[in-house]
Amino acid sequence: MIWRRSAEDGFTLLEVLVSLVVLALIILGLAQGLRFGVLALHRQSRVIDQHGDLDAVDRTLRNLIEQINPGNAHDAPQIKGNATSMEFTSVLPYGAAAALTDRQAEVRVLVNSSHQLILRWAPYSHATYIMPPQPTDTTLLQGVERIELSYWSGTGKAGWRSVWDRPDVPAIIRIHIVFLNQGGLHWPDIVAAPSRNRL
Repeated sequence: MIWRRSAEDGFTLLEVLVSLVVLALIILGLAQGLRFGVLALHRQSRVIDQHGDLDAVDRTLRNLIEQINPGNAHDAPQIKGNATSMEFTSVLPYGAAAALTDRQAEVRVLVNSSHQLILRWAPYSHATYIMPPQPTDTTLLQGVERIELSYWSGTGKAGWRSVWDRPDVPAIIRIHIVFLNQGGLHWPDIVAAPSRNRL
């Protein structure tokens, strides 16, 4: 004799409990997978944003160094620097100099007390100002502990120097950015060479 379940027979309490436990485990697994995916997406977005900022800073500093005014036969180049900051005359990027007719500017790169990498600039003029223009501070990066600058001399005693006080332009400038404790963020040194020739 074969026993058959009739249409009026229901599930036993044990079958319902087992089904609920299996369903709860599936939902828990999906929730954990979704949580992991959201965390990974947020982390990837932060990394992409940081690298996007660093790429922009890298391009800006390289461009400024490549456009350093080398001076001419009558005027020495206006560049001096030490291990933590440097000042020079260069051509500002278009975005920063939108209000200027001439994009030449006196530029200083430094890290301030708020751990910001700052580009401090003022319009450059051959004339002597009675009241010099107020410099503008543009924040390039946040969370920077310090920068370490080195200058390569291509003439005389060649080699890296931590201070530049010579009457010519360095052959190469190297910028090493040291970040505050932000998950081991590192960026390769920015190495650029002034490319403008003395007039």
